[in-house]
Amino acid sequence: MERFFLLTMAGFLPAIANAATDKAEHDLPRPNILWLTFEDTSPQFIGCYGDSLAKTPTMDKLAAEGVRFTSAFSTGTVSSPSRFCLITGMTPTTMGTGNHRSHYPIPDFVHGFPKYLKDAGYYTSNNYKTDYNNASERRMIAESWNESSGKAGWWKRKPGQPFFAVFNSPHSHQSRTMTNPWEVYEKQVLKWINEKRKTAIDVPFDMPSFYRNTPEMRKRMSRVYNSISLTDQQFEGILKRLEKDGLKDSTIVFCFSDHGEGIPRGKGSSLGLGYRVPFIVWIPEMYKHLSPWGSGVVTDRLVSFEDFGATVLALAGVDIPDYIEGKPFMGKNYVKDKKYVYGACDGLDSNNELSRSVTDGKYMYTRVFTCHQPWIRWMSYYDHGDIQKIMRKDFAAGLMNEGQAAIMKPRQAEYLYDLENDKWEMNNLATNPEYQGVLKEFRKKMEQHVIEKRDAHFIPEYSYAEYSDKYIPYTLRQNEDIYPVRKVLDAAMMCGMGKSVIAKQISLLKTDNDIVNYWAALGLFVSRKELKAYKNELRNELDKIDYLSAKLYLAGSLYDCFGDKASKEILEQGMLSDNIYVNKETMQILLNIDLKKAQDLLPAVHKHIELYGKLKSHAEVENFMNVVLLRLEKKENDAVRAFCKPFNE
Repeated sequence: MERFFLLTMAGFLPAIANAATDKAEHDLPRPNILWLTFEDTSPQFIGCYGDSLAKTPTMDKLAAEGVRFTSAFSTGTVSSPSRFCLITGMTPTTMGTGNHRSHYPIPDFVHGFPKYLKDAGYYTSNNYKTDYNNASERRMIAESWNESSGKAGWWKRKPGQPFFAVFNSPHSHQSRTMTNPWEVYEKQVLKWINEKRKTAIDVPFDMPSFYRNTPEMRKRMSRVYNSISLTDQQFEGILKRLEKDGLKDSTIVFCFSDHGEGIPRGKGSSLGLGYRVPFIVWIPEMYKHLSPWGSGVVTDRLVSFEDFGATVLALAGVDIPDYIEGKPFMGKNYVKDKKYVYGACDGLDSNNELSRSVTDGKYMYTRVFTCHQPWIRWMSYYDHGDIQKIMRKDFAAGLMNEGQAAIMKPRQAEYLYDLENDKWEMNNLATNPEYQGVLKEFRKKMEQHVIEKRDAHFIPEYSYAEYSDKYIPYTLRQNEDIYPVRKVLDAAMMCGMGKSVIAKQISLLKTDNDIVNYWAALGLFVSRKELKAYKNELRNELDKIDYLSAKLYLAGSLYDCFGDKASKEILEQGMLSDNIYVNKETMQILLNIDLKKAQDLLPAVHKHIELYGKLKSHAEVENFMNVVLLRLEKKENDAVRAFCKPFNE
């Protein structure tokens, strides 16, 4: 009897203790949540991630006392698609919001997640960047934030009101790290940074292996360290104010960048250096129960940007809407580890890119569908920067080693990198026989994800416009007749596969689906150097194709390979079209075909400028026009350059 009583009490006492703990936790005030977000930064350049020369004491202290994530990934490699995902918890591939600075409509049921915090009584503030990349951005800003401005902060809340405050630091943006001239960088960064935080141009920091290790390149790379250090300096001031206001012990802090490093082959590139972000969470003692981890720890838990909003809602005790794709990794009822996260790289500055990636934290697999372009693609915003000008000059002079020169040449179709053991992603394992099992596993996961999500970006923008009276990208991707996703993906997977698939690609030109036609034509353009035996057959198909995006790429192949006059005329017409998507496709072709043949189309290029150079409706195209002129004439057009303002953020 006594034994039974003792056993019963042995089971009952922990239950009493747990109930008391649950009650104590239930009685706690809702946590404040602070996001310190910054621009264009990879973890390789931050002290707590192993760079001993980085001057980031604020982030390093947060990591020492909090949780540092080694496998945190953005869903995109440029700001606007990444920030769309952060604010909505929805992936751009689902919504058609992957192209940088696009403004496509999204469904009415999609809201910025801070709206739900605001509805639950939180004070929400955003200081100051939005960049949410959709047609409903104004609505999203209004419903998400009590205030969104350069003066916003928690200090305007009601007494005792919990807050969610976001601060977006611009100091590490690509404009500072590479694009703006040195004298502008001095005014934006060096003027404001404390002397003890500065990194001199001759400091022996670890130079990325894909760059030449020269004094000129080291000078440019020193900008990265100083820009990040100024960001850290700004965060120090914000955290000091938090502590001065007596809020440190009740505020959970997230500190992270919006995607990878703002340098060539970083930002805008579908590699670990483009997707992987530094991410630190600092949790005060009273809310330790909301974290699966302790303090001063490092975790390899996979997290992705669609998870961040869901996690904030979970921490605040707010229900997560069913439509949000992300899952919470902290808070009550957090979701345990996941095995894969997915990334996408789409159009940037009118450059028609499409790559898809999947990682488990150790390996990063990328399938490049537009592999006729190199990692260092022709893009106005990048090519204004001194660092990219130096790289093009060094490549032309034959000064780069094999690994450095490879990033200036057309890409392979597949890449597989070991992120743990290959810091700068120089050893592509996709062709290594020992890793074929890993390659096939990740390729399969990528394909499954494209089909499951019905990835909207395999549909050309030309079709977005063509069907805009009936569909938004989100609903267009659901139409199997217009977008038979499996057939489209099968056609796209042939891009970069060379001679062995050319006959199949030509047969796909005959199908009755426009998007399949497009991917067949684009795939042939990728392999156009192998088309000598197919001239007559391709010329015959050119006359039959109605879908203009496909017709342009087929014409590009025929003109580049054979100097076909009819194909040249099609490209000239594309250059002069009043359809901006046709303009973009045509300019993309001019940036990749033989230089002499492209230069023969200069009259049409200048005619385009004459016709459209002052029309704001064509602003999206004019950034691209600069880089076309850079390639074809080795100079910029001053009128176009002034019109498109290439140095804005």
